[in-house]
Amino acid sequence: MTRRTAEDWDRWLAEVSRGQSPEAWRGIMCFLRWLQIRAEEGHPVPNFLAALEGDILHSHLLRRMLGGKEPLPEPPPESFGEPWYELVETGSGVATEVKPWEWAPDQKISVNQGIWTILEKRSDTDYLVTCRQNPAAYRLSKQADGRWLLVRVDRA
Repeated sequence: MTRRTAEDWDRWLAEVSRGQSPEAWRGIMCFLRWLQIRAEEGHPVPNFLAALEGDILHSHLLRRMLGGKEPLPEPPPESFGEPWYELVETGSGVATEVKPWEWAPDQKISVNQGIWTILEKRSDTDYLVTCRQNPAAYRLSKQADGRWLLVRVDRA
């Protein structure tokens, strides 16, 4: 599949729909973009319908695009196995489960069951962290009320 930008997809939609059933064609466009992004992330298209149907039904990315939102440049961190879009889009979020990662407690920390890399440990309640595919850095700090707050920071 040819790599298309968001603008290329908009042109494709205008050309293909020809003004007829634009929402149906937008859905098809979202599906094709979803396949493209999956392939770029190393997830080939399943070669049988049942697997493809399962992937479609469970794809947060496809639902996001069908809802009219653009894909993020990088996959977002996960919170309890779900994409944490709000964290990336707003720059902050509240974590309810934070603990050292048992396999590498000095280098990694589990935040809402997602594994983050510790860039700097300032104290047992204050860290600078980043998530695997999303290069942004976040300050992870425990608040007086016991909640953990993640806030994106600039690394200049």
